[in-house]
Amino acid sequence: MKKFNSISLIAVVCVYFFLAATVVPAMGAMSNDALEQKVAEIEQKIQTSTIAGAASAWLDIISISGVLELDFSYRDPSDLNDADSDSSSEFDIGTAELALEVKFHEWVTGNVTLKGETLDENDRVFWDEAAITVQKEGFPLYFVGGKRTQPFGVFNSRFINDPLTQDCYEIVKTGATIGLTRAVGGLDVSATIYKGEVLADKVSEAACGWTRDPDPNPDPTDDVNSYIVNLSLAPLEGLSLSAYFDSEPGQQGRNNTMGGSITYQAGMVAFDAEYITAVARELHMTDGREYKESAWFASVACQVMDPLEIALRYEAFDDDMEGDQDGHLENRYSLGANYTLFEKGDFAATLMLEYRRSTYEKADGSAAQDGADEIFARLAFEF
Repeated sequence: MKKFNSISLIAVVCVYFFLAATVVPAMGAMSNDALEQKVAEIEQKIQTSTIAGAASAWLDIISISGVLELDFSYRDPSDLNDADSDSSSEFDIGTAELALEVKFHEWVTGNVTLKGETLDENDRVFWDEAAITVQKEGFPLYFVGGKRTQPFGVFNSRFINDPLTQDCYEIVKTGATIGLTRAVGGLDVSATIYKGEVLADKVSEAACGWTRDPDPNPDPTDDVNSYIVNLSLAPLEGLSLSAYFDSEPGQQGRNNTMGGSITYQAGMVAFDAEYITAVARELHMTDGREYKESAWFASVACQVMDPLEIALRYEAFDDDMEGDQDGHLENRYSLGANYTLFEKGDFAATLMLEYRRSTYEKADGSAAQDGADEIFARLAFEF
């Protein structure tokens, strides 16, 4: 507000000086109406210039981006538990996303993201991210607070579908992170705290085979006592390494999980791999056992030509249970292709295709099916 008052004061002074130098000498030759019109025109020009300057100042600190995805999917069979199950298909908006970044200060940046997914089935639009970052360029320490994807897992993907590690272990929750970065070696080490049993619920809801007890936790945690430690390095050009550890309270004992990832880019070829495993798991009330599940993936992508990229990915899941159980995921094989239809500046339209084969455990004598074939197509617009 002080800024606009100063501008207005300066503008008024300029008006009077201008009038004294140009208008007053000519007053004798002008009528009162003509003089009033002249003054009004000058005031309008000053006001327009002030508003334009204020708008320009805001545009300098605001960045807007977004995504709109139109998705098609086909699955055969649609129900693994039915030996006679037929195929099924869907056509929907995969993601509609609008993100806003505001540079409030040279040290402070705000990020908010409004998101909607599968809008035909779910009309809910939600705040996927709302966070503040405090970091000065060249200063090693930083702070991030708010709702966001917390720094556990890297989840690099060149496919329509998220990698298995993200399906099982992504933590989107309000938290607070303190970190340290160094330009040499690309070092980034951080510690994060948040509240809840987010990761344990995420693994259970992924429907890969590991589940929490059917009886939900009768006394969920009401304290902020979940935490993450993350370490990232970039020792060589094109190479990135990360390691991370997460600990949450559980029903009987804590749920501790650790993982690591590697990314390497050399020319037109890119390689990504990630492995995440349970170190400790809450005891199941039914048998008093820990089931330390794990998931991993490896992918390779090649930029065949400027607009076309082809990628392969292998994923696997281990439920740490003896024998075979119907519907428990074993592995997945994916083949994908991404073609940039056109792009200009920050805008791009991309056609994505993916074929995925999933194999599942099957109990002895079961009529359940042990595999599924899926085809996905996406038209994505990003700006």
